[in-house]
Parts: sequence; C-alpha cells; structure tokens
Amino acid sequence: MEFTPSLSAFQGMIISTDSVHSFSKLTSKGGNEEKIEHVIHCIRNFLQKENYIIENKVSEDAIQILRKFAFYVVINSDLTILEEMVDLDGIDFVIWTIPTIPKYLMCEILWNINLDQFIYEILVFSCPQLSLEVADALISNFKYFKPTECLQKLKLLTSACYRLICRFLFFELESDEITHAMNNFQNCLKFYSELPNSAKLDTLSKDGQYKFIGNRLFSMLQLLTECFNNFLSVQKLKPSDFQEIYELTYKEDLVINQDSSIIIADCNNHSLLECINNCHILLLDKCKTLVMDVSVEIFCAWSEFEEDDKSMQQSIGELCYKVHTTLCKIASVADHPVVSMLQQISCKPLDLVEVINKTETDVIVENVNKEDNVTAQWIKALIYRDKLCEDPVLMELLTTHLHLLNPDECYKLFKVMYNFLKNSTDSMENLLLLTIKVFQFCSNSSKQEIVEEHFINDCFNDNFLTPSFNNTITEIFNKLIISPDTDLCDVLTVFIQSPRKVYTKIFNLASENMHQTDIMLRIMKSLQKYSKHYYNEETEPCVILITKETIDNNLDTDEKQSNFVRFLNLIKIENIIPGHKLLLLVIMPNLHHALLNKNFTSIYVQCKLLQEAYPLNELLECRAPILAMLAQVLDIVRWKVNTFAVLAPTTLELVLKLQTALLNTYESDIPEKECTWLKSKLRNINPLNMYYFRRLWNPPGNTFVEVISGIHIYKDMDMEHLTLWLSQVICSTTLQEWYQIWDSLTVFGNGNILDIFHDALLLILVAEKSNHTESSKACLFYLMKNYVAIIRYKFFKLPLNGSQITIVFNKFALIESFIAESDVEELSTIFLPLFAFMSTTKEDLSIDIPQSIIKKLKHSIFIDVITNLFIKTTQSQIKS
Repeated sequence: MEFTPSLSAFQGMIISTDSVHSFSKLTSKGGNEEKIEHVIHCIRNFLQKENYIIENKVSEDAIQILRKFAFYVVINSDLTILEEMVDLDGIDFVIWTIPTIPKYLMCEILWNINLDQFIYEILVFSCPQLSLEVADALISNFKYFKPTECLQKLKLLTSACYRLICRFLFFELESDEITHAMNNFQNCLKFYSELPNSAKLDTLSKDGQYKFIGNRLFSMLQLLTECFNNFLSVQKLKPSDFQEIYELTYKEDLVINQDSSIIIADCNNHSLLECINNCHILLLDKCKTLVMDVSVEIFCAWSEFEEDDKSMQQSIGELCYKVHTTLCKIASVADHPVVSMLQQISCKPLDLVEVINKTETDVIVENVNKEDNVTAQWIKALIYRDKLCEDPVLMELLTTHLHLLNPDECYKLFKVMYNFLKNSTDSMENLLLLTIKVFQFCSNSSKQEIVEEHFINDCFNDNFLTPSFNNTITEIFNKLIISPDTDLCDVLTVFIQSPRKVYTKIFNLASENMHQTDIMLRIMKSLQKYSKHYYNEETEPCVILITKETIDNNLDTDEKQSNFVRFLNLIKIENIIPGHKLLLLVIMPNLHHALLNKNFTSIYVQCKLLQEAYPLNELLECRAPILAMLAQVLDIVRWKVNTFAVLAPTTLELVLKLQTALLNTYESDIPEKECTWLKSKLRNINPLNMYYFRRLWNPPGNTFVEVISGIHIYKDMDMEHLTLWLSQVICSTTLQEWYQIWDSLTVFGNGNILDIFHDALLLILVAEKSNHTESSKACLFYLMKNYVAIIRYKFFKLPLNGSQITIVFNKFALIESFIAESDVEELSTIFLPLFAFMSTTKEDLSIDIPQSIIKKLKHSIFIDVITNLFIKTTQSQIKS
C-alpha cells in the first residue's frame, strides 16, 4: 500500500479536519455530538465531491479507493495491536500518518459514510488480532444505535464475527484468542434480544412493533443462512471475495494451511471445532428465543404488511424454508428444537430453476420485463436453462440484466457460455461480446481461475478476441494511468482476449514516462504467472518476444530508451523475467541481431540494460562470451567519417565502461583457457579497440598512442607523420580517448600538441569537403565539439593570457574558413560557449584581438560575436 494521489488527498482532508476539532478529544459521544457530526460531514463532503459516493451509494468505480480509505482509517486508529505492525512491509509507510483516531471516532466514521461493506471485509480478512480489536470497538460502539436502525448493521457485524472464527483454520493462534472471538460473537447475539436503547421501541404503534419483531426475525434468519452456508462451504485462505490489501496485516509465520481447501466439519483443530459448534448452539438458541416471541396475533398480522408485492408472512416463511433445509443437512444441529419450529412457519418459495426449462421464452421475457421483485429470480434461473446460448432473445435479456447477478452467478453463467463457445464451430460475435462482459462481473479470484484454465498447458491463444478489444484496452489502461487505485484485475478482461496485444500495450506505455513505468510494473507483477506462456506457433515465451519487438520498433527517443531499460531492470528484480533468461533470450540474441543490422538504438539499449540490470558478479558465469560480444560491439560502433551515427559515441563510451569493468573482474591473470579462447575470437579486432583488451597480448607501449599505433613517441620525431596518423584516428574516437591522446603527447608541450590536433582536424576538413554526406557532416561537428573540449580542458591554463587567446582565434579562423554558410549556425553553437568562457576568464582586461584576426573571419556572425566579446566589452571595462 502506498500514497496514491487519492489517498494523499484523503490524508490532507483528515489532517485539516483534525485541526478544527482535535480527534484526541473525541473518545465518546457525550457532549461531542456536534463535533462528531462536523467530522463526518467533512469526510462525506470530500467523498461526494470526488464522486466516490453518489446519492449515498458507493460508486462502482470507487470501490477500490474507498476500501483503501476504510483500511487507512483503521490502521491509523487507537488500537494496541498496531504497535506490533508498524514495521510490516506494505503498511509501514501509511500507518499512523494522520492524527491518531480514537476507537469511538473510528466506529462513527466507518458506520456513517457508507463503508459497511469494508467493515465486514476488515473483520473477516485482516489478521485475527487486528480483527478482534476492531470488533471490540464496533461492539462497544453499538450502544449508541437506535433499535429500529441497527438490524442490518447487527447482522453484518455478527456474521463477520462468525466467519472470522471459521477463518482461524488458517492462522496459528492462542486459545485465548479463540475464546475472545467467541465472546465477541456472543455479545453480538445478545443485541438481538437486548437491543440498544430498547426503550425507544415503546414509542412505536402496535403495527410498528409487530413489523419490528418481523424485521428482527428476518435479520436473524438471514444471519443463520450466511453462517451455516459458510460452515458448509469449502474454506480457503483467499476465497473469491478476498482482497489483497488485508494480507498486508499478516505477520510472518502467522499463516498455516496456506494452500489448503478445508471443510470445517473435517478439520483436525478440535478446540476450534468445539468453538464453532458452541457458536451454532448460541445462534440457534437466540433464533429460538426470537421465534417464541412471535404470537399467533403477530404472525397473522404479518400477512397484512406488504413489501415488493409480497407479505412479511410470506417473506419470513420462505426464508424459514431455506434455513430449515440448510439446517437439516448438518447433523450436529439438525435436532435442535428451533429446526422443527421453523418448519411450522415455513412455506416453500417458487423455485424458478425447477420451471425454467418448461417455460416459453416469451413468458420469461414478460416476467423479466415486469421489473418487480421476481425479475432477479428469473434472470438467475436462466443460468440453468437448457440450450440457453442458442436462444438470442434470452441472450439479449441477460445482456440488459447482468447487474442482477452476483459474482458467483456470473461465474456460473460464464462457464455455460464458455463451454458453448469452445465447442462451437460457428462465428458468434455477439455471444462472445456478452461472454467477455459477463467475465467483467466475476470476482477477481474467479477471473484468475478462468484465465488460468483458458491458457492451459502454458499456451496462449486469441480465441476470445472481440471487435471491441481496442476500445476496451484503451479505456482500461487510461483508467489505470489516471487512477492507480483501479483494480489491476481489470486487465484480465483484455488479457484473456489477447495476451500478445496486452503485453505490447504494457511495454509501449512503460517506455513513455516513469509514472507509467511504475504502473506497468504493477500490472506485470499481477500477470507474473504467465511469464512462461507462449503461443503454439511460436518457440519462445510471449513476454520475451514482445520485449524484443519493443526494443526493435518502439524506442525512438532517449527518454523511451531510459524508461524501458529501467522497466526491464525492475522486471528482472521482480523475477518476472529471470536474469538468466533476460540475458540469454533477450540481450545476447538481440545484440547479435542488432550488430548484423548495425541498429545502434538496439545496441545501445542492450548494453545499457547489461550495465543497469546486472551487477558484475551476475555476469561472471558468462564473462568470456560477453567480452567477446562486447568486442564485436566496439568494432561495429567504432565509426569512420562516412559511417558516423549520432548514437555511436554514446554507445561506444557505454560499452567501454562495461568492457573495462568486466575485464577488471579478472583480479590477477586471465585463466589460460579463457585467454586463449578470447584471443581466437578477437584476433582481427580494430587496433583502437584492441587497446582495451591489451591484457590478452601485453603489446609494447607505455601510453594510449604508443599501444594503438605501435609508434614510439619522442620529442624529435617526424611531426607530419604523427599528424597524418592522428587525422586517421581522431575521427573514430570518443572525447575521453582524445584526452588520452593528448596525455600521450605531453613530451611536445601544450602549444605543439594543439598544433598537431589542429592540423589533423584540417586534414579531415579538407578530405570531408570532397566526400560530403550527412554522416560525414555529423561526424565533423562531433569532432569540433571534442576539439573545443580539449582546448577548454587541456590547452587552457587559467587565467588566460593574450597568447593563449590569440592562438585559439588564429586556429578558429582557419577552421571557420572551411565551413559552408549553411553550417555556420551549428558551428556557432559549438564555439560560442568557448568564446564566452575566454571573455570572462582572460587575465588582462586590456587584451584586445588584433584586427588582422578579425579580417581573417569569413562569416559575419563570428565577427559580430568576437567584436562584442573582446573589443567592445574590453573598451567598456577599461573606461569603467
């Protein structure tokens, strides 16, 4: 869990609200009613303003955000257990980052701003110790409720406490914690007969009291249904309604039976099983008490109270039938007295599943279109209709009423449609679209299960690709980028249609900016289990092929290259693509292919990835082959005047750093076997590149120049020969190598060295003029930049004197005379910073540039600049 923009805004609002009414003082209701109301109003106003709550209902799009808000409130509350959780990964950055919320205020916030759903989740899925403390607070807070307004909340709280006990199967707990949980459950049940503020019931009319008794019994019957259905269901640590955020509260070694599916009645934790059985007795005893409160007069009166075209008597009777049926399946409770009591007041509801196959389509449509309380039952029953997918009218009916199905029912419907499509040879576009829509309504765990089953045996396919795919993927990814709180499982809606297109989208977006890089990494982590999957017609995992394609086709800017390298580095760290696979399946083959095609962008990206993603110790196993490959890279990227590429110098410098660092991992001598192998691979290497592998051959020479040229440098040697050699070398070297060449020639003194470089540069200018291309022009300007750099950092000795300045301008005048008018502007951007530096650092303010030099200049832009910098500036400084 991290601070997203929405959570940061929520945090700011909470802090602002606390500044008006300090939370620390709001520990109980008495005397604080207006202050509490102000706090609730501020929070509700914020949620409504952000459209998280619309007309007192949680927006579907905001469920994930509000879940995080509710959890954030709890982990910033005055709960003792939080002291043990401050260092837990995932919540350590957000716990206690607002003024501590007293337990009473925490309860008021959770109950009063439409967060009931998340109260249930927090109690059921958080670590048991946290859940127990939160339950304690909520039960204590219950005394403030009105009896007529609390039944739904009481059912939710009691049901959550029961389910928490059942989930103890998956945790290593002390016996007193089981007792604590049972006491909470028992305290909840007490409220059914000992209602908070029960005196308020006396103000109700007789009918009002009878209705309340009926509503209370109905709530209890619903509670029985939920509890015993949960008891009969298979228990999993992460069931279909589990939310990952609550796993952040689990301490190490707390979880047991992590991957198990358990039937509670078969568990071997006898103390827990005894606790659950005792809960059942308490529950049924309480139900018996409520049933016995129903007199004949009350029961008959229920027939007069109607809601949704059904009397209260019928509603309670039908629910009694369902509960009775469930209880009869459980041997340990089937003989409880309340079971027979429920049977006496039960009535069998119409089971539409039993009649759905006997009902004509037009009758079904007519009943559904009534849009009454039975509409949902008809839609739910359609799942069991024979040959449902062959009836387009019923399919259309489902399309417009999917919202009436819960996630489990959507999962069942999906299975029906999926199996039909899988066995059908016809093209059924509309059915496929509906199937994907149904998929979207399934729970996250069901989506994961469906996708895993669809891509069986590690094989991808695009069998479910729909015409709306492009619009859907754009909508989903835009939503993820704009709102990072969006459920990552939304991606599965398009992933099941075409993994290849989804991976392509992820990798392209990840390269665009760092914000998207981080979001795409989260998506890749959610899809990690599919990293080895491939398409039948391909021989490599899909994610590997998309990585290669992205490098080849999508990295056309420096920013994209940098972001993509960072993305792949993070993917490697997360082991989504393991390091050895990234090296052997992506980097090395891609590098080989890029070398063959002289694709400098791809070469640069592969080498940058090697540098960024791999500590040297991870490359030692493949050290010799990598060094051989890097030698090939050096030979390819090492340019000549007519083969220069803009990215070549940067790539060369990068590879030289990588090569030098890797070669230096041989701490002493290179093992003979590796040395012999490398010599055989590098025997035809460019002499300039051979210098960096000189440990293999130990060639003669004490300096860079002597090693790469084989020429002994001494003061009285033939300078013309040296200049000619240098003209052939400097057009293929980096700035750092220019510096090494300069340092190799120190025997001649700075003035002479500059003459040598200058003359070599003039020879290149003359040669380029007769063989002019865009590449040669780019190379020439690269040489000019290097030339300026050695003047600035090698030739100049500060403070500058007139002699140094005159030498530089004389040489510049010669260079400038070779430059065409069309290239003057680019040349000026290279030299003008040097001139400005010279103007501000000269030793003597009276130094002037001889007019003879000014007259040598060919282009007015340089005449004007030099005049302004060295003549007018000097004159004004002298006058002042």
